[in-house]
Amino acid sequence: PAAAAPVAAAEGADNLKKLTGIGPALEKKLNGAGITTFAQIAALADAQIADLEEQLSLAGRFAKDGWVEQAKELATGA
Repeated sequence: PAAAAPVAAAEGADNLKKLTGIGPALEKKLNGAGITTFAQIAALADAQIADLEEQLSLAGRFAKDGWVEQAKELATGA
């Protein structure tokens, strides 16, 4: 049962590589930090973004690449 949990999480995950500047390695880093969906990225507060950028060595990437705005559009299907 414990081995099935990551599979279930992956099934509900979005393809974060659709966001500008995110490739397979960065998607894996975000997934490792618990970020698997566009909705999660769209809902991040500034403090959470700062924490993630520091934790994952992504200095300024959220703002530079507009990930929150892109994620909002992708999460709503707009």
